[in-house]
Amino acid sequence: MKFLIQILLSLFCFLSPLLIRAQHIISFCGEPVPMNQMFIQEKLINTIKRQVNVVNLPSLRQRANLYLPLVERYLTAYGLHSDLKYLPIVESGFLTKAESGVGAKGIWQIMPATARGYGLSIGSGVDEREDFDKATRLACNLIRDNYQMLVKFVGKATWPLTIAAYNFGIGNIVNAVKAQGFNYFTMQLNPETGLYVYKIIAVKELFEYPEIYNSKFGYNIFNAASGPKKKAKPEDLDVNNDPNILSEIEKELERNKNKKAPVVAKEEYVMAHVEGKLKKFKDGDIVTIVLDEDLLTNNKGLSYSGYKFGVQGWIIDDRVFFKLGYGHDVTLMDINKQKGVLLTELLASKRINVLLKNIIYEKQE
Repeated sequence: MKFLIQILLSLFCFLSPLLIRAQHIISFCGEPVPMNQMFIQEKLINTIKRQVNVVNLPSLRQRANLYLPLVERYLTAYGLHSDLKYLPIVESGFLTKAESGVGAKGIWQIMPATARGYGLSIGSGVDEREDFDKATRLACNLIRDNYQMLVKFVGKATWPLTIAAYNFGIGNIVNAVKAQGFNYFTMQLNPETGLYVYKIIAVKELFEYPEIYNSKFGYNIFNAASGPKKKAKPEDLDVNNDPNILSEIEKELERNKNKKAPVVAKEEYVMAHVEGKLKKFKDGDIVTIVLDEDLLTNNKGLSYSGYKFGVQGWIIDDRVFFKLGYGHDVTLMDINKQKGVLLTELLASKRINVLLKNIIYEKQE
């Protein structure tokens, strides 16, 4: 019994940053993920745990640092949400020559027929799916077309369904919507497509909020040298859909049918500073944050100017990110509104002025 209690406590500690309160949001392309439903929460957490084995590869990190800003420029130009920049990580790990067993190729894993349909050349020693510019333009057009086709054929579109169509084909998703409704997260799809959007959300979480997950895993997920020494088995990188989950989904939907997704009312910035000059700082060390203005949060109420609290810091590239204990609601940024602070500044400066980005949610009736 004591051993069982220890296991349950360990599980609770891992889940705690994602346990859903009314004000806590994990989103995809600006749409809240319905994390108040336990089966969705568990599936996403399970996927995040497995994606750690992918995102902490140094070579992937180097490619991502190169390609993510470029992909984001294309997405902006085509009017698409920046979250979609993580799709190529799931598809190919940003390997331009990656090819699947069914013939998909390039960082966007484009099928030959799709490539030709959008005007790319394949054959005679040429395969334009390997061309970053042409392949990325095709992917943006395809995603936008999928969204518009959902609106045309079923009356509306959501981004999870649009991206599921990227994996499964727009015709298959249209048929699934007609049979099952518009909620990707509660649909019965093939295992690959049923997991596809979860993987992209998991990668987004690990890239954008590593400080939350680093502390739970006990090491820096973007520093392969500090993580587990054993390589993950291929089967550990997969998350399987439970074929008998439909009854559990129906129960969760019934329990949560009257719950509304939280809505962001505004974002505010509160002045604070970091007490620095930590010459021996390393991953996971505690750093002191001092409020220079009052901070009113959804989760912990009011903290007055002058309040000090210690937080863990994690080195990501040349910056340090801090786990503040507010989940996604409060994020520490430098005065240029870039997340974290420079490692060199933390090591050399006694005081570092920062901003705390605080998300305020509308009150629910």
